Amino acid sequence: MTQYVLYGGKGGVGKTTCAAATALKYARKGHSTLVVSTDPAHSLSDVFDAPVDDEPTRIRDDVDLWGVEIDPEDRIGQYRGQVGAALEELEDLGISLDQSDVDDVLEAGVAPGTDEAAALDLFLDYMDDPRYEYIVFDTAPTGHTLRLLKLPDVMSSAMGKLISVRSQVSSLADSVRSFVGSGEDDDDDTDTEADIDLEELQDRMERVAAVLRDPERTEFRVVLIPETMAVLETERLLAELERYDIPASRAIVNKVIEDPTPGCDLCQDTHESQQKRIEEARERFELPLTLVPRLGGEVHGIEAVETVADRL
Repeated sequence: MTQYVLYGGKGGVGKTTCAAATALKYARKGHSTLVVSTDPAHSLSDVFDAPVDDEPTRIRDDVDLWGVEIDPEDRIGQYRGQVGAALEELEDLGISLDQSDVDDVLEAGVAPGTDEAAALDLFLDYMDDPRYEYIVFDTAPTGHTLRLLKLPDVMSSAMGKLISVRSQVSSLADSVRSFVGSGEDDDDDTDTEADIDLEELQDRMERVAAVLRDPERTEFRVVLIPETMAVLETERLLAELERYDIPASRAIVNKVIEDPTPGCDLCQDTHESQQKRIEEARERFELPLTLVPRLGGEVHGIEAVETVADRL
């Protein structure tokens, strides 16, 4: 079965670098690997110094390594169409959902401008792709990631409510047609097709929720830098992951100064401060810590990515 690794954390801590390095490491070991960016500020192409498109693109010829920067906007229209059509149909019949049900639908990510639901659906597309043994996900900053991770449950519930109401309406319509003796059933196929769309969407959400919670297939790695605010935000992220039963496997502490320049007071002070934050992280997180050194300049190109991969 395909294995999945998700990297999360606040913006600017190096999630993309870690995701790219992990994918390269798996590919170097002979595994077909895809690295997926769901972060709106895509930078996979910058890290690899190679073109990465919105469809899987081969990054290296010498290893089976692929990358893709997905654009959830392409998928949002499907949600608007499926759910919007269901709501309009109910309104035409004089039936309205309770406000709480409507809120569930909107919270599920089908409101215009919300892209987490579309990203999640694309996640499932790649999850079902038999070409890859490993898929590594570079997720958006913490807030977006948490909304994405809780969406399977919320959307499944919302779709269930829509399907239930539509089913009741369909049964009532069938009874009326039977009573009046109408043989017209031209609209039945359309209704059934719409029902199947919603049920398929609900099924997809339930499947992705099951995979995200399966420690045999999925692991979530948090990335942080050795600073107080990053440690606190990571602690909150880990608590949320536990709340949603998402298995977190380790914390990656990035940009660590390992050998401060002799005679540089600022370097020494920063090193000492980082060591204190790392010790705090060890005490607060019930996870193994992996330290990645601060590199000179930005991580750019395969050689730089390999340097990080060696530490992961």
